[in-house]
Amino acid sequence: MARALDVNVKALTGEQPLPAVDGSVASFKIDAQNMNALRSGKGWSRRQLADRSSVSERQLARLETARDSVPVRMTTFKRIAEALGTDGGKLSGASSVTPNPEKLEDVGLRVRVSPQLQLAYDLVSFRYGPTRREIVELAPLLFVLLAEGSLAWRLERAEKVDALIGRLQELGKHTALYCASFLEYAQEGNECERASISKPDLMGNDVRREEWGDGYEGVPFCDYLCKLAEDMRIAGIVDFHPDTSDATVGFETIWGAEPYEVCRDVLGELTGGSRLARHALLHGDVRLSRIPKDLLSPEAKDARVAWLEERLSDEGRLQEELASSLTLVASEPEPSSDTSDSGEQR
Repeated sequence: MARALDVNVKALTGEQPLPAVDGSVASFKIDAQNMNALRSGKGWSRRQLADRSSVSERQLARLETARDSVPVRMTTFKRIAEALGTDGGKLSGASSVTPNPEKLEDVGLRVRVSPQLQLAYDLVSFRYGPTRREIVELAPLLFVLLAEGSLAWRLERAEKVDALIGRLQELGKHTALYCASFLEYAQEGNECERASISKPDLMGNDVRREEWGDGYEGVPFCDYLCKLAEDMRIAGIVDFHPDTSDATVGFETIWGAEPYEVCRDVLGELTGGSRLARHALLHGDVRLSRIPKDLLSPEAKDARVAWLEERLSDEGRLQEELASSLTLVASEPEPSSDTSDSGEQR
C-alpha cells in the first residue's frame, strides 16, 4: 500500500506526518519539546547537532524554541532524525519522548542547589528560552562581561575623582593645611582603587583593607550589579533584597551579592497571587517544567493555580497557614484606650 501511494511506511502507521498533497515539496512537522529532549538526552549542544545533521544552528534554535510544531522539508527532517538516532514519530511528536532531566552534573559540575535556585533556572528558561544546561554553559561568558563592566565602571569613577582632585588642587593653592591633607588622602585612596582595578580585584578587598578599613562595607562588583539593575529599570525581572529576613526570598548572600529574585513578575503570573502555589514552586514541591503545557496559558490560570496547590506538601501547607495566622495577628488593631461612660479609663 505504501508503495502504491508513494509514501513512507511510517507515514501510514502514524510514526511520521503525511507529506504535502498539493504538489509542493513534502514537509514534516517537528515537535519542539521532543526535539529538545532528544538533543539534551545525548548531552549535545545545538552546535554539535548542527555539525552532525548539516542543519544550521540558527534553524535548530528556531525549531526548538517554537511554541507549536514547525513544518520543515523532508530532507531536513530526515537529517535531524538520523543525527539524533531516533524515529520520525518521536521527532514529530506522534509518539512521546521520556525527558532526560537535565542536571548540572551533565557538564561535570557537582553542585547541590537549593529549590529556590533551581526555580530561578526554570524561570529564566521559561521566560527566555534556553535550557538549564545552556544557561550553565553561558554563565562564564556572562560573568566575564559583567566583571569587566564593573571594572570599567570603577575606572570611570576613579578618573572623575582624579579630575576633581586636580581641580581642588588648582583652587586650593592658598588653603589651609587640613585641605592639603585631605587631598593627599584622597589621592592615596584613588591610587589604591586603581591598583585594585588592575589586579582585577572585583570584590574590592584590597581597597577595604588598605585604605578604607571598616568604613566601607560594600562590594564594588555587587554595587555595580545593583546599579545596573536600577539603571535598566527592570523591577520584577531582577530584584535585590538587602533585608535577608524576607522569608520569601530563600537566597543567601553569595560572593557579597545581596539576596535576589529573578523573574518575580513571571512567578506572580504563574501562581496567580496564591501563596500556596508560590510556596509549592519556591520550595521544590513541584518543578515549573512539570506543569502541563495546557495549563500554561493565561486563560488556564485558575486550573494552573489549583494544580500547583494540590501538589503543595503537608509541611508547606502548615508553614503557610502559620505564616498567614501570624500576619493576621500582626495586622489586628491594638485595643483602644476609650473611656467608659463614667469617665474612667477601661
